[in-house]
Amino acid sequence: MNIGLIDFENNGLDLYVRVVNLENDKDTLIRFRKDTEINNVGTSDNFDFNAYLNRVSERVNKLPIGQLVIEKDNIPVGQMGLGITDHEGIEIGYIDLLYLIPDYRGKGLGKVLIRYADKFFRAMNISEYHLRVSSNNKIAINLYSLSGMVKIKEEYVENEKYPVWRMRKVL
Repeated sequence: MNIGLIDFENNGLDLYVRVVNLENDKDTLIRFRKDTEINNVGTSDNFDFNAYLNRVSERVNKLPIGQLVIEKDNIPVGQMGLGITDHEGIEIGYIDLLYLIPDYRGKGLGKVLIRYADKFFRAMNISEYHLRVSSNNKIAINLYSLSGMVKIKEEYVENEKYPVWRMRKVL
């Protein structure tokens, strides 16, 4: 399913968003996740990519319109995973992944994707959403903070080199 053109604020990038097709996008999803792991912890050697694809499959089955591939001229340049989950008895939105390939970073696109998430969750009648980010990913933490997200706690995830921050945005 093609969601359509995202308004990337006239910066000359006609990027489209479409729903993940797990069979066709498998290699792309692994490549993006591998890069994310390397950026966050310095290696992807200990990451279980089959388990990751199973999690994406579960997310696609639960909320297909939340698992997205971002494309430029039909070439994947990013990925976004949006879901709805229960957290401490409250239904919240959750960003599983926000990823852009290196050539598309630092151009303000992350802010646009956060605004997309805001609109997505509002349309789903969700009043807050969370994400987790590696505590050493200062660029992402800065983006999320400038977008109105606040750190609510540090969490320690098995097999992670650094603690992760759980951040929240109230809509």
